[in-house]
Amino acid sequence: MPLLCISLFALLLLPLSLSCNSKRPHEEVRNYYMVFVKTYLDNTRENITTLVQTSSCLKLNPKLPNCASSPNISSVVSTLHSLTCKMENLGLPHTDRLVTSVLNSIHCSCVEKPTKEPSVKRRRRKTTRRQRSNEQKKNKRETRKLCKAMVILSAMTECYEMLNSLFVHT
Repeated sequence: MPLLCISLFALLLLPLSLSCNSKRPHEEVRNYYMVFVKTYLDNTRENITTLVQTSSCLKLNPKLPNCASSPNISSVVSTLHSLTCKMENLGLPHTDRLVTSVLNSIHCSCVEKPTKEPSVKRRRRKTTRRQRSNEQKKNKRETRKLCKAMVILSAMTECYEMLNSLFVHT
Protein backbone atom coordinates (compact mmCIF):
# COMPACT_ATOMS: atom_id res chain seq x y z
CA MET A 1 0.00 0.00 0.00
CA PRO A 2 2.71 2.59 0.84
CA LEU A 3 4.45 1.78 -2.44
CA LEU A 4 1.23 2.50 -4.31
CA CYS A 5 0.81 5.85 -2.53
CA ILE A 6 4.38 6.84 -3.32
CA SER A 7 3.90 5.91 -6.99
CA LEU A 8 0.69 7.93 -7.25
CA PHE A 9 2.34 10.91 -5.53
CA ALA A 10 5.27 10.73 -7.96
CA LEU A 11 2.86 10.65 -10.92
CA LEU A 12 1.08 13.74 -9.59
CA LEU A 13 4.35 15.65 -9.25
CA LEU A 14 5.82 14.53 -12.57
CA PRO A 15 4.09 17.19 -14.75
CA LEU A 16 5.28 19.88 -12.33
CA SER A 17 8.87 18.73 -12.57
CA LEU A 18 8.74 18.64 -16.38
CA SER A 19 7.31 22.11 -16.78
CA CYS A 20 9.20 25.36 -16.60
CA ASN A 21 7.67 28.31 -14.85
CA SER A 22 10.20 30.87 -15.93
CA LYS A 23 10.07 34.06 -13.90
CA ARG A 24 12.36 35.89 -16.29
CA PRO A 25 10.76 39.07 -17.65
CA HIS A 26 9.51 38.52 -21.18
CA GLU A 27 11.34 41.58 -22.42
CA GLU A 28 14.63 39.97 -21.32
CA VAL A 29 13.71 36.74 -23.13
CA ARG A 30 12.99 38.75 -26.27
CA ASN A 31 16.23 40.74 -26.02
CA TYR A 32 18.27 37.59 -25.38
CA TYR A 33 16.69 36.11 -28.48
CA MET A 34 17.65 39.10 -30.59
CA VAL A 35 21.26 39.08 -29.37
CA PHE A 36 22.12 35.39 -29.01
CA VAL A 37 19.43 32.84 -29.82
CA LYS A 38 18.58 34.13 -33.30
CA THR A 39 22.22 33.74 -34.39
CA TYR A 40 22.45 30.19 -33.01
CA LEU A 41 19.07 29.30 -34.51
CA ASP A 42 20.16 30.50 -37.96
CA ASN A 43 23.59 28.81 -37.74
CA THR A 44 22.09 25.52 -36.55
CA ARG A 45 19.48 25.56 -39.32
CA GLU A 46 22.19 26.22 -41.90
CA ASN A 47 24.44 23.43 -40.57
CA ILE A 48 21.66 20.86 -40.42
CA THR A 49 20.27 21.85 -43.83
CA THR A 50 23.72 21.27 -45.30
CA LEU A 51 23.92 17.82 -43.69
CA VAL A 52 20.40 16.75 -44.66
CA GLN A 53 20.56 18.12 -48.21
CA THR A 54 21.16 14.72 -49.75
CA SER A 55 18.26 12.96 -48.05
CA SER A 56 14.55 13.50 -47.78
CA CYS A 57 12.78 14.45 -44.56
CA LEU A 58 9.31 14.27 -46.06
CA LYS A 59 8.33 11.02 -44.34
CA LEU A 60 8.98 12.36 -40.85
CA ASN A 61 5.97 13.95 -39.16
CA PRO A 62 6.63 14.05 -35.40
CA LYS A 63 3.96 15.18 -32.96
CA LEU A 64 5.50 18.27 -31.42
CA PRO A 65 4.00 21.02 -29.32
CA ASN A 66 3.48 24.18 -31.33
CA CYS A 67 3.04 27.80 -30.36
CA ALA A 68 0.12 28.45 -32.70
CA SER A 69 -2.22 26.89 -30.13
CA SER A 70 -0.69 28.97 -27.30
CA PRO A 71 -2.13 32.48 -27.29
CA ASN A 72 -0.25 33.84 -24.25
CA ILE A 73 3.39 34.56 -23.50
CA SER A 74 3.89 32.07 -20.66
CA SER A 75 2.53 29.16 -22.73
CA VAL A 76 4.84 30.14 -25.61
CA VAL A 77 7.81 30.06 -23.22
CA SER A 78 6.64 26.70 -21.89
CA THR A 79 6.39 25.33 -25.44
CA LEU A 80 9.87 26.67 -26.22
CA HIS A 81 11.16 24.86 -23.16
CA SER A 82 9.54 21.61 -24.27
CA LEU A 83 10.93 21.90 -27.81
CA THR A 84 14.40 22.74 -26.52
CA CYS A 85 14.44 19.68 -24.26
CA LYS A 86 13.36 17.50 -27.18
CA MET A 87 16.20 19.00 -29.20
CA GLU A 88 18.66 18.31 -26.39
CA ASN A 89 17.49 14.68 -26.13
CA LEU A 90 18.35 14.12 -29.79
CA GLY A 91 22.00 14.29 -28.75
CA LEU A 92 23.21 16.10 -31.85
CA PRO A 93 26.42 18.09 -31.38
CA HIS A 94 25.18 20.62 -33.96
CA THR A 95 22.48 21.82 -31.56
CA ASP A 96 24.41 22.15 -28.28
CA ARG A 97 24.98 25.91 -28.44
CA LEU A 98 21.40 26.58 -29.48
CA VAL A 99 19.99 24.45 -26.67
CA THR A 100 22.20 26.14 -24.08
CA SER A 101 21.32 29.57 -25.42
CA VAL A 102 17.55 28.97 -25.35
CA LEU A 103 17.63 27.43 -21.86
CA ASN A 104 19.66 30.41 -20.63
CA SER A 105 17.24 32.84 -22.24
CA ILE A 106 14.22 31.37 -20.44
CA HIS A 107 16.11 30.47 -17.23
CA CYS A 108 15.07 26.82 -17.29
CA SER A 109 16.79 23.48 -17.52
CA CYS A 110 15.79 20.10 -18.89
CA VAL A 111 15.29 17.04 -16.73
CA GLU A 112 18.15 14.67 -17.45
CA LYS A 113 17.41 11.24 -18.79
CA PRO A 114 18.52 8.46 -16.48
CA THR A 115 21.64 6.78 -17.77
CA LYS A 116 21.47 3.16 -18.74
CA GLU A 117 23.87 0.74 -17.21
CA PRO A 118 26.15 -0.77 -19.81
CA SER A 119 25.25 -4.31 -20.71
CA VAL A 120 28.04 -6.78 -21.05
CA LYS A 121 27.64 -8.91 -24.14
CA ARG A 122 29.89 -11.44 -25.69
CA ARG A 123 31.55 -9.90 -28.72
CA ARG A 124 31.41 -11.76 -31.98
CA ARG A 125 33.56 -11.14 -34.94
CA LYS A 126 31.53 -9.03 -37.35
CA THR A 127 31.33 -9.90 -40.96
CA THR A 128 31.74 -7.14 -43.50
CA ARG A 129 28.10 -7.53 -44.56
CA ARG A 130 26.89 -7.04 -40.99
CA GLN A 131 29.25 -4.08 -40.55
CA ARG A 132 27.84 -2.43 -43.68
CA SER A 133 24.30 -3.07 -42.47
CA ASN A 134 25.09 -1.53 -39.08
CA GLU A 135 26.65 1.52 -40.71
CA GLN A 136 23.58 1.97 -42.91
CA LYS A 137 21.33 1.76 -39.84
CA LYS A 138 23.52 4.25 -38.00
CA ASN A 139 23.40 6.68 -40.96
CA LYS A 140 19.64 6.28 -41.21
CA ARG A 141 19.25 6.97 -37.47
CA GLU A 142 21.46 10.06 -37.74
CA THR A 143 19.47 11.35 -40.73
CA ARG A 144 16.21 10.79 -38.87
CA LYS A 145 17.57 12.78 -35.92
CA LEU A 146 18.68 15.59 -38.21
CA CYS A 147 15.26 15.68 -39.88
CA LYS A 148 13.55 15.82 -36.50
CA ALA A 149 15.92 18.64 -35.51
CA MET A 150 14.84 20.55 -38.63
CA VAL A 151 11.18 20.22 -37.63
CA ILE A 152 11.99 21.36 -34.08
CA LEU A 153 13.97 24.32 -35.43
CA SER A 154 10.96 25.42 -37.49
CA ALA A 155 8.68 25.15 -34.46
CA MET A 156 11.15 27.09 -32.29
CA THR A 157 11.42 29.85 -34.89
CA GLU A 158 7.63 30.07 -34.99
CA CYS A 159 7.55 30.33 -31.19
CA TYR A 160 10.09 33.13 -31.08
CA GLU A 161 8.26 35.00 -33.83
CA MET A 162 5.01 34.61 -31.90
CA LEU A 163 6.72 35.68 -28.67
CA ASN A 164 8.01 38.82 -30.37
CA SER A 165 4.60 39.64 -31.86
CA LEU A 166 2.83 39.03 -28.51
CA PHE A 167 5.35 41.26 -26.79
CA VAL A 168 4.65 44.08 -29.25
CA HIS A 169 0.89 43.81 -28.61
CA THR A 170 1.15 43.84 -24.81
